[in-house]
Amino acid sequence: MLTIKHVTLLQDPQAEAFCQDVLTQVCDTVSRYLDKNQLCALVLLGGYGRGEGGLISHPVSGQLYPHNNFDLLLILNQQINADPQLKKSINQALQPISQQAGLGIDVSFTTRAKMRSAACRVIWYDMRHGHRTLLGDEDFVPSLTQHTLQNIPAWDARNLLINRGSLLLINRFLLAQNEPERYRSTIIKHTMKAIIGYGDALLFSLGKYHWSYAEKQLRMANETSVEPELKQLYLQAMSFRFSPSYTRFQNIDLTAWNESIITALQPVHLRCERQRLNKPNLTWASYLKYAARDAFWNNDSQVKSLMKRTLGMTAGLSIIQEPSPWTYLALTQAEKLPLCFPYVLYRQGKPAENSADTLTRRYLKNWQDFVDANISNLLDGLGLSLEEANL
Repeated sequence: MLTIKHVTLLQDPQAEAFCQDVLTQVCDTVSRYLDKNQLCALVLLGGYGRGEGGLISHPVSGQLYPHNNFDLLLILNQQINADPQLKKSINQALQPISQQAGLGIDVSFTTRAKMRSAACRVIWYDMRHGHRTLLGDEDFVPSLTQHTLQNIPAWDARNLLINRGSLLLINRFLLAQNEPERYRSTIIKHTMKAIIGYGDALLFSLGKYHWSYAEKQLRMANETSVEPELKQLYLQAMSFRFSPSYTRFQNIDLTAWNESIITALQPVHLRCERQRLNKPNLTWASYLKYAARDAFWNNDSQVKSLMKRTLGMTAGLSIIQEPSPWTYLALTQAEKLPLCFPYVLYRQGKPAENSADTLTRRYLKNWQDFVDANISNLLDGLGLSLEEANL
């Protein structure tokens, strides 16, 4: 039986035992496909890896059980490509455990060498300080000393905001299907994640970011420079993360609520970008020029950057039409998406009542193709697709 420190904030004994049992099954399953020479570490990430996982009451038994998926990182000692069937086999073997437990089990794969050379990012900083090693070398993740708060590039915190903000665009797409009750719980969960993502990015811009959700909640509560309305949104979303309640949202108009959250979060995004780009008077009207210039020149060395853009650019569906700065046009599609995001989500004062419009779907299709393929998994599970002929 696996024995690790608690994985939930509330530390309910029954819920902790349930989590331990599921994770033990995961470890036993993974171990069947790997020998000791192949495995570096199997690491639990996210809220449960931090020991701050959320719990919700089971609708039948009333007992507390995990609210979110288990996110795991499997670190191997050799190249994954040596056995192309390994990832598929492990994921298939974990499906019965996931179905029986009634929660998602998401496994990502990497290698020891890649983690040793990985540049500092928010996700790796969070992992280094907030994780549970389930199998393998317990000292490996703590040894990745390059992942410090000071080493995180500001644009990566910006990308965290965009990643979470894209959930509000997905909400628009779901609401356009005219079946709000079918997607209510998904929309509520997306909104809470988005609020936390924006709040986290703001804490980063203020020099107050931390890997712990509980600590971030405390820091936001004590932060005097944040508007009370935003602070309340963030603290409520954090409370939902630890102990979610969907009933308080059962009577709200989801479309109006989603748009009101977007309106409330838009100034946070602009504030963070003013800080990141050192442009105190930045507006969305001037944003593309300055943000494109920064993205073109500052993410890599100039020579490496120019070579990458010349040899590795990929075309996607256009979002912003010309005229656009040449620095924007020269970016890869994945680099363009965070820059045109404000013009898609906030619409610069233009009405967004037609939530199924081409712009929303076009952006999400690009995001799916170039940044986050998991969008297709989410929509497939809901019986939806972005594969529209008129995109």
